[in-house]
Amino acid sequence: MTVAVKNFSSIMNQMRDAYTGEQTKEFSLAAFIGLQAPSLSDAPDELQKLTQEYQENINSFYVQEELDLKENVKQLENDKNQTAFFENMRKKKEEALKKSEDMINKYYDSLIDFGEEHPAAQTLILTIADKVGAFIQDIMDKVLNVFVTVVETVKNAISAAINFISSTFNSIVSTTKNFFSSLF
Repeated sequence: MTVAVKNFSSIMNQMRDAYTGEQTKEFSLAAFIGLQAPSLSDAPDELQKLTQEYQENINSFYVQEELDLKENVKQLENDKNQTAFFENMRKKKEEALKKSEDMINKYYDSLIDFGEEHPAAQTLILTIADKVGAFIQDIMDKVLNVFVTVVETVKNAISAAINFISSTFNSIVSTTKNFFSSLF
């Protein structure tokens, strides 16, 4: 029979801290439970349900973030207000990070509660929480990178447009001077 993990809640909270925020930290579950990681196929139905609900919530979050980002870019296209666009992107990035952290906190809280009610499942819970936390952190890095890349793309497009305008009109002026100087 599996026994409870010493300091289960503390380990979960350290794991949560490692996987939330824009600057993540290294976390090694093996330092706490050794190499005794159980098979995830042994997870109780209730634990699978908690994880499935988290997956559904995070997928809904991603869909909403995509819609919000597209809307923000469309507003820039319609309004042409770069300052508002950049500020809105900064706010949306902060909101996305906060929403992600809130969801993982809720998930980890439910895992802690489940683990305290079912001590025999604590090693399994730690293994699942570690895998999910690491995966979500990787995915959130990609989501946050979307914000950075969109802003950089807009800035580069504006810069490219300005360079194109300058280059084209410099060429037009030069061509015009050459044309008129060749007349006489």
